[in-house]
Amino acid sequence: MKRFSVISIAITLLPLMVAAQDIREANYQFKIENYATALKQYLGAYKKDTGNIDLNYYIGICRTKTNTAPAEALPHLLKAESKYGQEGEFLLALARAYLYNYDFAKARETASKASAKLKDNQDVTLLKAYIDNAEKMTKSPLDVTFVNLGKSINSDMDDITPILTADNEMLLYSSNRKFDTGIKEYTWDVLFSPSDNGDFKKSKMASAINSIDNEFVAGVSNRGDEIYFQLDGMEFLQDLVVSTIENGAPKGKNSLSEIINGKTLEQGACATLGGDTLIFSSNGFNSMGGLDLFYSVRLPNGEWSAPTNLGNVVNSKYDESYPMFSPDGKKLYFCSNGPKSMGGFDVFVCSFDVQNLKIGEPRNIGYPLNDVYDNLTICYTLDGNYAYVSAIKPDSYGYSDIYRVVFNEKDPMVKLYIVKLQIAQGENKVDFAETETDLKVSVLTKGKTLFGTYNYNPTTSSVNIALLPGDYVLEIEGKTIEPFSMKINVSNGPGKKIENIKAVVKLKK
Repeated sequence: MKRFSVISIAITLLPLMVAAQDIREANYQFKIENYATALKQYLGAYKKDTGNIDLNYYIGICRTKTNTAPAEALPHLLKAESKYGQEGEFLLALARAYLYNYDFAKARETASKASAKLKDNQDVTLLKAYIDNAEKMTKSPLDVTFVNLGKSINSDMDDITPILTADNEMLLYSSNRKFDTGIKEYTWDVLFSPSDNGDFKKSKMASAINSIDNEFVAGVSNRGDEIYFQLDGMEFLQDLVVSTIENGAPKGKNSLSEIINGKTLEQGACATLGGDTLIFSSNGFNSMGGLDLFYSVRLPNGEWSAPTNLGNVVNSKYDESYPMFSPDGKKLYFCSNGPKSMGGFDVFVCSFDVQNLKIGEPRNIGYPLNDVYDNLTICYTLDGNYAYVSAIKPDSYGYSDIYRVVFNEKDPMVKLYIVKLQIAQGENKVDFAETETDLKVSVLTKGKTLFGTYNYNPTTSSVNIALLPGDYVLEIEGKTIEPFSMKINVSNGPGKKIENIKAVVKLKK
C-alpha cells in the first residue's frame, strides 16, 4: 500500500515537474530575447495555471515583442498589473498593448504613467507620438481591400517582406516557419512562388539561397536582372548577397560588394531601372543613428562606389530600411520607426530623381496600409493597381501573413461583391448572424488555385470580396453549416460596380 502511495504521488507530481522544467527553459529563452520560443513554452505552462501572475506577465511581454497576436497581450498584462503595475517598463508594455487594441485613450493614459516612472525615456516619447499619429490616421482610412494569399503562401509563423520580380512573374518573401531543435529557435528562410496572371502557386524553399543560418529577402533590381538577400550566419554576417533568376528559381548567392558589406548590419536593397544606382540600408559608414539609407553608383569597371548617405530628408536618428522603387522608378518606398509612424515601423514614400539624386519630402502611405504593428515593405504591380504587403489581420493563419492589396477606387475593373449570408428558419430565410469563429470563406480561380480568404462580419451577416474579371468559385465552410459552393463570374465591363450576391446556407441537423 505504501509503495502504491509513493507511485501515486510521483505520478501526481510529474506534470508539475514537467511544467517547472518548461518554465525554466522559457525563462532562459526570454532572457536571451528569443521571445517566440519562450512564448510557446509559457503558453504550454499557462494551460495548467491560467491564474499565475508571473506567467501572464511573461506571456504579455512576449506578445508585445513578437507578431504573435500582439493585441492579445492586453488581457495577460492586466492580470499581472496588481504585481507589476508600478514598474515603468511594465507600464510601457501595457501602453503598447492598448495601442495594439486601438484604445488610444487608455494607451495615452498608461504612457503618461510610464513617463512618470521612466524619466526622459526615448521609447515612451516615441510611443506617445505613435498613439497620436494612429488616432489621427485611423479617422481617414484608405479605400483598400486586403486579400489573404492563403495557405499555399502563408504559414502559422511569420511571413514577411514580399517582393515581386520586375516582370511580376515571381513572388519572394521571408518566413520563419522552420524550427531548429538544436538551438531552439525559429530560423528564417527565403521562399518563392511563380505567378500565373496573379495566381501564385504553392511556395517553395529557395534552396540555392537557404542554409542552416538565417536568410531574408532584401529587395530587387527594377531592371529585373538581380534579386538581393540578406544572409546572417557563418558565411555571411548580416551581409547583402545578389542572385539571379534561372529556370524559374533564384540562382546563386554572391556577395554584393566588399565595399558595401562590412562588419556592420546591411539589410534592404534595391537598384534603379538603369541598374547604375543602388540604394541600401546599413548602420555603418556615416549613419545618423541606427539604420540609414545609402546610395552607391556603378563604376566603369562594374564595381560599386563607396556608399554615400542619402541625407536627412529621409534619414534620422531612428531606423530607415527596406528601400524599394515603384515600378516606374520615380518613387522610393522605405520603412522607418521614427516619430511619424503609427506604431513601430511604417512605410513611407517620396519622389526620387535618379539622375540628380534629388529626394522629395517623405510621407506616410496611410492607414490601413500601415497599422499599429510593424509594416516593413509594400510592393506594387507593374500597373500600380495592386500591391503586396505583410500584415497581422483577423484572418491571418499565423503571425504576419502575405496579403494582396486591392485599391478599390483606382481600378475600375475590380468588382466588390457583398455576399449576404442567409439561413433557413422554418419556411423563411433569415440573416446568418451567428458569431462563428471557424467560418472559412474562400475564393478559388478556375484552376482551383486559392485566390484569397475573407472575413465574415456577423454584424452585417456578410462577406466583402474584391475580385478581378474572371471565373471563380466561392466556398464557405464552418462547424455549424453544410459546406457551400457557388460559381462567380466577374465581367470585364467598364466602371466600378457593387453587386449583392445572396447565398442560402443551411445548418446541419
